[in-house]
Amino acid sequence: METLEAQAEDFAAIVYAEPGALGLIANIVAALMIATENMLDPPFSAAAVTLSGVHLIVVGGLLQIVAGLLSYRRWDHLTATAFLVFGSLWTSMGISRILTAQAAAQDGADVVRQATLPGLVGFMAVAVVLCVCAVTVNFLLPPVLIAILLTLVFEAVGAWFAWGRRVAAAFEIIIVLAGVYAVVVMMLKGVSQRYILPGFGNAPYDPLLMRTAGGPAPKNEKKKVTKYSEPMGMGFLGNVVPATVLAFYHLGFFSDFRPAVAMFVFSAVCQVLASFYSFLRHDFYHATTFIIYAVFWNSRAVLQFLVSSNFPEIMTSRVNFYGQWTLVGLILVVVFVSATVNRIVFLYNLMFAVMAILSIDHIPVVAHDYTFGVSAAIVAAISTYTGMSALENSIAEKNVMYIGAEVVHSDKLSAAIGAIFGTDSEKTSKSEYDDDDYLDAKIVDTTIFISSTIALMAHSATEATNHIYPIAWIMVAGVFLHAYAARLAYAAGSLAKAYVSLLLTVYWAIWVAFLLNPNLAVLLRSLSVGMLCLSTVAMVMTPTFSGVWIPFGVLMELCVITQVVTVFNVNPKWMMLVTSLLAAIVSLYAATAELINGALQRVVVPIGLPLIKEKERAENTAAPPCPLFTSRRSSALREVARLLDQGCVVGVPTDTVYALAGSCKVPESIKKIYMVKGRPAEKPICLCLSNLDQLADVNPPFSPLLWNFMRRCYPGGISCVVPKGEWLKNLGLGDSVDLVGTKDNICIRVPDSSVLAYLVSVSGPVALTSANPSGGEDSTHHDMVIESLGEKLDGVVCDGTSNELVASTVVNCMKIDEGVISYFRIGCTPQEVVDAHFEAAKAEMNSQSATLDIDHKMS
Repeated sequence: METLEAQAEDFAAIVYAEPGALGLIANIVAALMIATENMLDPPFSAAAVTLSGVHLIVVGGLLQIVAGLLSYRRWDHLTATAFLVFGSLWTSMGISRILTAQAAAQDGADVVRQATLPGLVGFMAVAVVLCVCAVTVNFLLPPVLIAILLTLVFEAVGAWFAWGRRVAAAFEIIIVLAGVYAVVVMMLKGVSQRYILPGFGNAPYDPLLMRTAGGPAPKNEKKKVTKYSEPMGMGFLGNVVPATVLAFYHLGFFSDFRPAVAMFVFSAVCQVLASFYSFLRHDFYHATTFIIYAVFWNSRAVLQFLVSSNFPEIMTSRVNFYGQWTLVGLILVVVFVSATVNRIVFLYNLMFAVMAILSIDHIPVVAHDYTFGVSAAIVAAISTYTGMSALENSIAEKNVMYIGAEVVHSDKLSAAIGAIFGTDSEKTSKSEYDDDDYLDAKIVDTTIFISSTIALMAHSATEATNHIYPIAWIMVAGVFLHAYAARLAYAAGSLAKAYVSLLLTVYWAIWVAFLLNPNLAVLLRSLSVGMLCLSTVAMVMTPTFSGVWIPFGVLMELCVITQVVTVFNVNPKWMMLVTSLLAAIVSLYAATAELINGALQRVVVPIGLPLIKEKERAENTAAPPCPLFTSRRSSALREVARLLDQGCVVGVPTDTVYALAGSCKVPESIKKIYMVKGRPAEKPICLCLSNLDQLADVNPPFSPLLWNFMRRCYPGGISCVVPKGEWLKNLGLGDSVDLVGTKDNICIRVPDSSVLAYLVSVSGPVALTSANPSGGEDSTHHDMVIESLGEKLDGVVCDGTSNELVASTVVNCMKIDEGVISYFRIGCTPQEVVDAHFEAAKAEMNSQSATLDIDHKMS
């Protein structure tokens, strides 16, 4: 059997080294460059300003974005989000500098300053969120982020006052100094695999000590994915900057929108990458929702750019443009399905839908500026809290900020919709969405239908309005979103859908070129005929997809024919409108059905089965990466107990989720648990006993109230954190006392599991922690343990599906004698149940105390 040290060498922190160092170096160089510029007196030559902008884009932007992408693979929520946010910030500032250099020659520098200020305000709001969240991560990130926040403030002031540039330079020097120290710490840690210098590894405020937010927790429990960090916070924060810019613009703060387009890099980077990483995490809801947000903001930005560019006749028949109604409809679908997520997300999407409705172009311009501007400002404020709550809850790995329970449980909503469509009797539909490959394919389908729906409806309005106004939606949804869908399809292993997505990308690119300049029709004729041939091949492939693809493929073939006859200048009147509208209706139904089915994780809206099904291949069974033991045989459990006595680490079932166990008689086994999980040293491991009598035998100095409370909690899915003491050595822990719990307290676990109780009774107390990479998805089946950690373990006890989806509830009993308990984590046992146990224990103790007083008086 391989030693654990050899098995643990592929721990993710080693594989991806320290990308934080790369990101901070990018910040250092960018901040030093801006500080040098701010300490000098303008004016600067156009070449110098342009070169400065290019350096900001390459060094501060692209390098930092690369660091953020690598950090997402290290389960580092805050660092990944911060690098991508500030990477897009430096990129936006670089673009603004290039625009300023060009505008200076035309006396337009003031226009650029006015247009970029709202974006800086949005970045300030995001920086505040990151500063607050950084307090719960380590000591070094908060000074860096606070310095960046103050730099943004005084950069905005410096646009009009010279003293603001000097103050901004001072804070940029602070960024450089703090960043240099942080890079040294990270580089040393990357080489030695431990923190030599202080600053990282602990936090000013430990999130483990933070109490969970009040209110009921969501009941729609979903498994966590540990391979990539959670991008939800970044996705929601991606709405802050574009909403702020559009609010300032429509409320009349500035009039030329062209310089402000650079700030929409933030939305494009944050929300597209948040969608992509949600796809990699097999998170259907966020993978599709963030894309809809991105399409809304960026199509609006392109539209206002075209308006500010004074394209001929762009405002003609503006109030007749109905092309964005399908986008509004999709947002309403998102509101509908988000009722199964949590209350904060539901209210946020509801406000987003209100803003989308108030942004429609049927509203006259004067009223439109007010309705859209005010609603965008509200969305920006709500986005800040929604993003902050998602990010902080991801960092703390529990709900420390209020998000609320779901408005309606997914089972109830599924039953209601299924009753309408007659799909409520389907028993096997949910299992399909448990397959990650199937779910990935559905995300690809939904993305294609979303992009087609928006582009087709906008295109159908071309003949009813003018040929310029729909370009924004066609370019963003039709060209860029279909190209993104092709990337998803390739990652999902579907070359056929990647082919279809690329064809649709080219199809819409031809339309964009034609609408921008109809004189290109002659040059586009050969390309459109080639598209007709290739799209016919795609139409033939659609019977291998779901049933809804067949009418969609046929109608898209008609749309391609329409394109051909248009560039040949023989287009019958209204042919473009009719074909695009019919295809948009089918695509809207498909997108709505896929959104509802994917969010509810079962087929409740029919989408049809493939006419041609792929032949299933026999699965290739490979040898397990570690020894497997059945939980049904005592001989197998005795072998597991022998492994524990030898200092091995074994995956075991509990009464909640699967856990890693190491014997407390062998301190090295506890150290191995930390190596296997990649668990930070500051995160404690609990002590597992077979029953409460095992604890009573060593007579720890607990109060009667604590004993009464523990008797009500054990055995079961509740863990109690109690004070440490010399009594631990009487349990046979020896040198392991310092390796379990913290310096002052220890978490006691007495699971209601006959398998684990038998192992502990034979081998003695064990150190116990969940069987997953640190901060990752709880393992609810032995296959998940084998897949995620099998190569690093000395064995796994196979007991099938776990009894719960989440770990135990951890109760802080350190102040129980003061009549107070708190919670480190709300797990499988609801807080109401634990509170009821505590109140019953207090009532019993008070009753006994009153009885003793009466007896004393009687005597």
